[in-house]
Amino acid sequence: MTLEEQAIQLLLRSPRLEVGTIIDLMDVSDREFREMVKRNARIAELLAARAAGTLPAREVEPMQCPSCDDWFVPYAAARFCSDACRTLGQFHSGQRPPARRTSGF
Repeated sequence: MTLEEQAIQLLLRSPRLEVGTIIDLMDVSDREFREMVKRNARIAELLAARAAGTLPAREVEPMQCPSCDDWFVPYAAARFCSDACRTLGQFHSGQRPPARRTSGF
């Protein structure tokens, strides 16, 4: 299984993303995608579950932001409610936020 196939499997698990969007994101042609479906049983299973409407939606629990104590619904593995809170959290934990590029012109 290729890395591209693994990524498509992960993206197909999300009921929020349409198959066409996934194909565009992965920059895969329709022909390549159909070939992946033929050789990868898991991708075929996920497509069948999507078509049948049986793809399980993952429940997301609200969590409290460690920086500002506001409640939010995290996206992916987000621990903070915003970029500003993440930067503040890195500052308080002693980590340096990633440097930003600035143009010298």
